[in-house]
Amino acid sequence: MFCRRAVLIFEEDTAVLPEAKPLMLEAIRSRPILSWMCGQLQADGIQRFFAVCGPRFADEVRKILLPEAEVSEQWRDLEAFLDTEEPVLVFPRAAFPLAEAGAGFVYAAPGRDLRDLWRVRMTNAVQGAELVSGWLPVYGPDTLEELETLMHSREPQD
Repeated sequence: MFCRRAVLIFEEDTAVLPEAKPLMLEAIRSRPILSWMCGQLQADGIQRFFAVCGPRFADEVRKILLPEAEVSEQWRDLEAFLDTEEPVLVFPRAAFPLAEAGAGFVYAAPGRDLRDLWRVRMTNAVQGAELVSGWLPVYGPDTLEELETLMHSREPQD
């Protein structure tokens, strides 16, 4: 399923400790995960981004995304973004692009189907959604360490 739109769902501001940041803003090889994600998504043909993100981290997210990307936690803004029959790629959590990662939690579904379902209940159990491979879920510091080691091992050695 070819997608031109993506929804990136960040942790709620209240779920992030005062001294911490959302996982998508944590760095792998000195680069935020969100930057890795956006680079791969653009290479895959994504043209429009919507980041479901609260005001606490919105400015930092905007600095990484394309200038025309939408960053909001308001339902009406997401609803308008999803007003399309085109498939929309959904990231319910931070993910790292990794070609060998199997299908798991990233999925694509028509925007209006997502909108209609999410009006009733915010869920990832979307009937007819297609799971998308190539994305490794990032669960926390342990995953960050593993990815850091993996990416270091893939750097060309002198």
